[in-house]
Amino acid sequence: MTNDDFEKTRQFILEQQAQFTIDIQQLREAQTQTERVVTRIGEVLGQTGEIVARLANATLEGFKDVNAKINALVDAQIRTDEKINVLVDSQMRTDENLRKFREGRN
Repeated sequence: MTNDDFEKTRQFILEQQAQFTIDIQQLREAQTQTERVVTRIGEVLGQTGEIVARLANATLEGFKDVNAKINALVDAQIRTDEKINVLVDSQMRTDENLRKFREGRN
């Protein structure tokens, strides 16, 4: 190997080392940025989880309220049906009494 070949090889190695140093620095900067992004994503994910939990709780409370109102309506409907049945029975007795009354007058 001549002195010129040695110097070219040495220069090539130095240039490669310099490029590797630049590349490593860029990778470090990219890694730092990635770590920031991952940290932010973790924060957002935590906030999202909290929001979803609050929405789920609010929805559950809403369902409880709706179910209570439906139950109250069902109970009211049962009472209404019972009262209608009493009225129907009373009307049938009245009709029967009226029929008997009319038959007695004839």
